[in-house]
Amino acid sequence: MYKKILGLSAVLLSGCSTLSSDDDFSDAINEVTRKSNYISIEAKDITPVENRSIGANALRNTSQLTANYAITAEVSPESYLAVELSYFKSSYEYSSVVFNDVEIEITPYSPSTESCSEHCTSTQYFTFPIDNEEIVSSAKTGLTYVVKTQNDLSKLSFTIPAGYFQAVLNEKTLQLEHTPSAVQQPAAEVKVESKDSKPVEMSKYWFDEATLDEQEQFTEWAFTNRKEINTELVSSSKELEMLIYWYSKSSVTDKSNILTWIINKK
Repeated sequence: MYKKILGLSAVLLSGCSTLSSDDDFSDAINEVTRKSNYISIEAKDITPVENRSIGANALRNTSQLTANYAITAEVSPESYLAVELSYFKSSYEYSSVVFNDVEIEITPYSPSTESCSEHCTSTQYFTFPIDNEEIVSSAKTGLTYVVKTQNDLSKLSFTIPAGYFQAVLNEKTLQLEHTPSAVQQPAAEVKVESKDSKPVEMSKYWFDEATLDEQEQFTEWAFTNRKEINTELVSSSKELEMLIYWYSKSSVTDKSNILTWIINKK
């Protein structure tokens, strides 16, 4: 019989307004979550400035920064930008982003969707990592990132202004002031290779990000679908959607490892 899992949870604030690039960013923080070994600062959604593009134009782009900062010697999860990108339907999808001359493969957190009326549109939901050092530099100059298709048929360029990132850094300073002085943040983040597969690693991360109710929903569903996915779990929560996505991508062995890890967290 399923038992409730106790733990820290983050409450996703819904219905908050989307920032525009000409806002003053005095109220740019959506939520701050304090974990045992790191703090997670979630900025509000922002509509970036679209620059000159190649092959297409975006109908809508909503980006959101989540910055994670270690408060112990343990390594914190990587910071990332989550993007919801809509455009007129075509034969291609976007597969990578480029910023500061570095190309990074995007990670879907929910399946792409399509809608048709007079014209058909496609929407992709994805994330890509951003170093905390990059957040610091972006607070000075802003961040321009280019979304690309695999064959470069289309490139969409967007800029998020510096003030958005500075608001996160200001919140970080405020939060660390309330961290016990005996606990110091590492001078530099150390990247370690995880022994878990990517689906297991990401499932663990998004499980910890989910609320307690979302954890319970997922656990009941995951146990029912521990061999293969036979039933659908629908959610409007970004955390739960990403958790479902990565669990669905996992092998039978990975699913077993994920469920064992969840049980041990009781």
